[in-house]
Amino acid sequence: MYKQPVAFGILVFVLFALLLIKEQWFLDQTLKGQRLVRWFGPIAAVKVLRAIAITGMLFAILLATGVIRPIQW
Repeated sequence: MYKQPVAFGILVFVLFALLLIKEQWFLDQTLKGQRLVRWFGPIAAVKVLRAIAITGMLFAILLATGVIRPIQW
């Protein structure tokens, strides 16, 4: 297994975990978060953001474990 996809997978996982921890800040202070609140409402925006973060974390785990392999040129 290559070291670079493992490192990238771990980094992406940590970033999405931070998004889950700081979800209210993200929704209040960023333009993309405010747009989510405008589109879905305050309660549904939290659920959508959590779904995005969990999906990203799942992708990161699959990348780090080698289930998803990056394109090799």
